[in-house]
Amino acid sequence: MSDDAHEIVEEIVTKIGRERAERQAMQEAAKNGDYIDSDGVRVTPKFQQFMRMAQEGKLPDPGDVPEVDPQVRALIEELTIVHLPEWRTPTGRKLAEPAVTRIPQAARIAQYLVDRGWVQQPERERIRWAPTPGGLTDPFDTGLHYERDENGEWPVIDPEAFWDIEHIETKQQQDGTWVAAHHRGIAFTGATKSEAYAGLVDRIRTKIQEAKQHG
Repeated sequence: MSDDAHEIVEEIVTKIGRERAERQAMQEAAKNGDYIDSDGVRVTPKFQQFMRMAQEGKLPDPGDVPEVDPQVRALIEELTIVHLPEWRTPTGRKLAEPAVTRIPQAARIAQYLVDRGWVQQPERERIRWAPTPGGLTDPFDTGLHYERDENGEWPVIDPEAFWDIEHIETKQQQDGTWVAAHHRGIAFTGATKSEAYAGLVDRIRTKIQEAKQHG
């Protein structure tokens, strides 16, 4: 093996090689006037100064800050955390479960898309998302997607649609107890399978009643 090939393998595989690569990266950063902190994030001295001033409460008054375009603000809210519905093919075959994802630089992307001519048209909406009443907070809540009714109106979603008891799963633990869990973030532990199930049903019933009272 040539010296060059040996160095490449060492850099990729060994701890010594990785540490050498890190030192070289830091030297390169120093040469460029940059700095790499302990988390490996490259920042400039100017950014360090900004953070230091922020911590000491010495940031200058920014003055009048222009208001964000309502279209940009609305799109930022849509892009920051995206709730994806169940994904199916045109023939109905399921490809993926509902999911939640984050989009980095949502504000920058939103501004760019609006500058490109993006405009929200509510009359063209075919699907909407609602958070789970009494459920987990974002970004862990998959919520519920729903469509217009037969009259073309957006229906009011019954809380029971979120807390369907058919989604309860039970499992026995190593100590012999049973746990009943719902995918929307609540569970109940009991001495028996039926006790755990009944306990979780009671908790779900309470969740539904609270949602209807505050709805």
